[in-house]
Amino acid sequence: MKSTFGPGRSAALAWVLAGCGVAGGAEGLSDGGVLVGEGGTASPAAALADEVFEAPGATFDGFGDPSRATNGVRGGGPNGGSLDVYSLDDAARPYLSLGWNGRRVMDGPGADLVVFENAFRLTSGMDQFMDPIVVSVSRDGRVWVDLPHDYVAPDERLYVRDPDAWQGFAGRTPVLLHTEEHAVDPFDPIAAGGDAFDLAALPSDGGEGDAIRLEGARYVRLQSATRRTNPDVGAPFPRDVAGNGADIDGVFGRWVTARP
Repeated sequence: MKSTFGPGRSAALAWVLAGCGVAGGAEGLSDGGVLVGEGGTASPAAALADEVFEAPGATFDGFGDPSRATNGVRGGGPNGGSLDVYSLDDAARPYLSLGWNGRRVMDGPGADLVVFENAFRLTSGMDQFMDPIVVSVSRDGRVWVDLPHDYVAPDERLYVRDPDAWQGFAGRTPVLLHTEEHAVDPFDPIAAGGDAFDLAALPSDGGEGDAIRLEGARYVRLQSATRRTNPDVGAPFPRDVAGNGADIDGVFGRWVTARP
């Protein structure tokens, strides 16, 4: 959680759970749980991850309540955050794994996942406050495969506030999607914000990455980059001096189907 900036700057997304039966009009959810944005556009079978699979260290209250990552997305815009988030803690809450109850995310055309985290632009310039996240997916909750990521700062031992240096990480882009006030297609990067991922980018080596592309991902795991070792330098990925772990707003899957 970005505690240094106080509760007014850190925080909540929330999007009504896809498939919960909430009716929508030009903006909102259709009766079938498909997200419909401005102008009636929709992502086929787009659904919010609605299952907490793993939340080690969760306190189940306040920012330690993992249900805040499944109860919807309410972004704070480009220069602010939200308070309805689950905060990873570099010491006590190392990661969060979410799923789609009874369903899986398939590899379809374009992005298959979009992760909403509490990044925001600093008022002093175009730099962004970020808590970068490594995103992993799994068919069964036992074997996990990372989506490709690479930190490309000039000196990878030092933290930079440039989103372009954190290639393939989540937590780079402010969240604009808001269930009541800005109910747009979560896979529209201009309108919704967030960081999109394509299962087609998984390793193609005849192993688990190929299997996930074929059979779909049942779970997604989000882990603060600071908990991981950067193989380029043999040390943990660096953090912003004000960072204390990512704030998870929610994750949408695009091509969501029932599990066999």
